[in-house]
Amino acid sequence: MALDKFRASPLPNPPAQYDPQYLRQVIRVLETYFSQLDSRAANNAEQYSADRFIGGSFSGTEIDATSLDVTTLNAVAADIDTQVSDRIFADYLNTYAHRNGAQISNQIMANMVYADFLHGDGRFVSVPYNQLTSNQDQTAASVAVAYALTLNTDEFPNGISIVSNSRITFAQQGIYNVSYSIQFKNTTNDQQDIDIWLRYNGTDIPNSNSRFTIAARKSAGDPSHLIAVTPIVVDIPADNGYIEIMWRVENIGVSIEHFPAVAASPGVTPAIPATPSAIIGITHVSAQFPPVTRVAPLPVFGFGQVGDISVQTR
Repeated sequence: MALDKFRASPLPNPPAQYDPQYLRQVIRVLETYFSQLDSRAANNAEQYSADRFIGGSFSGTEIDATSLDVTTLNAVAADIDTQVSDRIFADYLNTYAHRNGAQISNQIMANMVYADFLHGDGRFVSVPYNQLTSNQDQTAASVAVAYALTLNTDEFPNGISIVSNSRITFAQQGIYNVSYSIQFKNTTNDQQDIDIWLRYNGTDIPNSNSRFTIAARKSAGDPSHLIAVTPIVVDIPADNGYIEIMWRVENIGVSIEHFPAVAASPGVTPAIPATPSAIIGITHVSAQFPPVTRVAPLPVFGFGQVGDISVQTR
């Protein structure tokens, strides 16, 4: 490699006969050369070539690499017409403009991405989601008490988890779609009403209640059943906030029930999967509140916490 301000000293021409003075001159030249190589002082290079670079920090006006692995990548502009690298890994990827004519990389992995402009179809953007279920029966001891729905299984945990059995906790703030499916049974002779609503951090969310009416039992020992289903969009204004799904019944003869899996029996029944007492599906909608409407022609989509999405037709 060629380093600015660093040149190898010329070796003296060898004499015809052995000369101690000549050897001392050669040794001093070599010592000077290697001391510059071993120096930790900053240097400038026209070009570096290596299989791997290891160091605390590196800066330059232009970097071309097959694989770039850094803790922090800062750039005034990442504006290119062709591919810069096959892979970029960074804890933080900060750019004022992140645009390209073809592609910046086959794969970008970063804990956080900040950009004034981010163009793409969003296929590799990961956003929070989960499906939570319960395989337990749940009963009410009083019609005057609201009960929190309990859940005991994380199906697809990604930024959303169950805490204290009933608290659906969000690692990141944002707007989320929550869809619940709860199976109720009624053992009474009359139809009964059921109320279901949401609480955020212990406080009821306004306008979140849904009322369902379950039919009277079919006969003694044969209760009626109802699947209560509602999708609702909720605002989680702070990281690690949580919601609870509350339920209240008009009669304690109404409860939440699950069914175990059914084995196949020839001539009687096919195999039937287990029936959870509750299934909660949650997906991330937006990181912004109030929501900002973006209009884009299909098939361009933007998902997740990616800042502004700008679409230009050309």
